[in-house]
Amino acid sequence: MTTHSRTLPTRQLLWISDIHLDQAQDEEKRRFFDKLETSRCDALLITGDITTAINLARDLGKISRAAGSTPVMFVLGNHDYFGSSFEMVDREVAELCGRHQNLIPLGYGEIIQLSPQTALIGHRGWFDGQAGAGARTRVGSADRYHIDDFKNLNKAQYFQKLRDLGVQSADYFRRVLPAALQQFETVLLATHVPPCTQALRHQGSYCQWERQPFFSNRAAGNAIIGISRTRSFASRQVIVYSGHSHCYSRFQSDNVEIRVAGAQPGFPALNGLQTIH
Repeated sequence: MTTHSRTLPTRQLLWISDIHLDQAQDEEKRRFFDKLETSRCDALLITGDITTAINLARDLGKISRAAGSTPVMFVLGNHDYFGSSFEMVDREVAELCGRHQNLIPLGYGEIIQLSPQTALIGHRGWFDGQAGAGARTRVGSADRYHIDDFKNLNKAQYFQKLRDLGVQSADYFRRVLPAALQQFETVLLATHVPPCTQALRHQGSYCQWERQPFFSNRAAGNAIIGISRTRSFASRQVIVYSGHSHCYSRFQSDNVEIRVAGAQPGFPALNGLQTIH
């Protein structure tokens, strides 16, 4: 995959994550879209878990229309694949983006210039099963039963698949992040799952050892932090935008800041405007 650049001048970036529209009542969805329509932003960034697969095209279409001409840059989360497969959902989203010009999926080599100093990259990522108790965990994951790619796998095969997904995202960031850091002082990086356990919270407290395999993408974290710490990029800044855990958190490691969005299922909300310098 080669990198490619595009420019979307952005001063105010609206961040949205884990809105789970499939779990919201009609009144809550109406309030959400009303706020979206009246928000004053230059671009939207969505870091996954919009809805479930059967509703994804419809709900992404509604977001596109509510945004008007405002660009909507997004990655998908694990819940967006519930009830289907990676291949089918990705194909449907590609077709949808072909019909809605303001929908911009991340993870295809793009480096999006938001300002002369700042760019955005992104990749869906996935929890890679390597953090905390790893494959020894006694805690399960609903993904194994709701996503077709996992349904027929035993536990060992499932954790190998998770490892593979983590490696894929890490490889992507190893290709795209250095190219972005060579050009820009600040790189915003969008992904669904937090890339290191230090940024994890679960139900308001530190994420338990048994749950960490399903809440962190350690492979991606190692890649992001490793690249950012090299001498060539020590003066650059990387800000990671993620979600998944539903617990607000911020973690700083040298020149890498990880932000995790808070969320309350059934009550979709805007995570706030981010000022781009």
